[in-house]
Amino acid sequence: MDFEIKQLKLKDEMRWDDFVMKNGSTTFYHQTGWKNAIQDTYNHKPYYLFAENEVGEIAGIFPLFYTNNLFFGKRFVSVAFAPYGGVCADNEIIEKRLIDEAIDLGNKLNVDYCEFRCLDENNTHENMSCSKNCSTFILDISKGHECIWNNMNRNVRNRIRKGLKSNLNYEMDSSLNSLSTFYDLYARSMKRLGTPPHDINLFRNIHKQFPDNVFISKADLGDIPVSSFYLITFKNTLITAWGASLSAYFKLAPNDFMYWNCVKYASENNFRCVDFGRSLNNSGNEVFKTRWGCDVIPLSCYCYPPSKMISPQDKYGKLSKFWTKLPLPLVNKIGPKVRGVVP
Repeated sequence: MDFEIKQLKLKDEMRWDDFVMKNGSTTFYHQTGWKNAIQDTYNHKPYYLFAENEVGEIAGIFPLFYTNNLFFGKRFVSVAFAPYGGVCADNEIIEKRLIDEAIDLGNKLNVDYCEFRCLDENNTHENMSCSKNCSTFILDISKGHECIWNNMNRNVRNRIRKGLKSNLNYEMDSSLNSLSTFYDLYARSMKRLGTPPHDINLFRNIHKQFPDNVFISKADLGDIPVSSFYLITFKNTLITAWGASLSAYFKLAPNDFMYWNCVKYASENNFRCVDFGRSLNNSGNEVFKTRWGCDVIPLSCYCYPPSKMISPQDKYGKLSKFWTKLPLPLVNKIGPKVRGVVP
């Protein structure tokens, strides 16, 4: 079947999102709402390519962002500020054509390199280097949260009980009433980890684009907010997109308490999976998530030309300790400007 590669226009967005919802390999971050949220927050230019077949149907998509800054030069990223994205199509022929078109467009724009983040290995990514430094962690909850509890690692179960016995109060809200609480905990956590935080407007803009798919959960100890998660739903999956807890209350195991409540909510609302989010391989977060019985899904990051990709750690990793020493108001002021150039 013949097909033509086109760039997304406003009139095509509904058809694009229909393809996302029907195709089995797409993700939350392939939706045009993510494009709009990123563009509204950081003003990076999207180049969203799609393949249209001879009967006018979309048969493949490839969301890309063009970024240009002193830290990383010019590059194409699929998808900016997301753990995964990449090309999705009805067959490998269309996938390869979309990739070739993206590389050709990158050459015309004189990008230094293209970075494609994918959920799995892809045979159509020829002549590219591939790094697998991160994984995402998926917990199958299709048998119900009671089954998860009964088969859970004993240490995890004990840590959940610790949160329950400590009288942590859990709340979940689909509005933005708890956004300031979440962002305060998130910014403090990023400072502790030596990482610049996102602009608070990113979280507002995601909610604006997906008002029925975003939730903010939090755990309070009396009047003190101890932990908060920014949650996203997509198809049959609940995604723990961002989360943060006050280190002073780690002894109460708030993270286990929060994840358990996410699992319960997802189970009771007919989701089949909980995505615990991306983590670096061989990290403490990886150990934490595997103890829950999650399936480990390696994330493949492809680069063209091969081996030219620059990691954020290489560029500002040495500044991490310096970042932890900055006062929080300064972190909140300049952090989003730094984070905005690291897609």
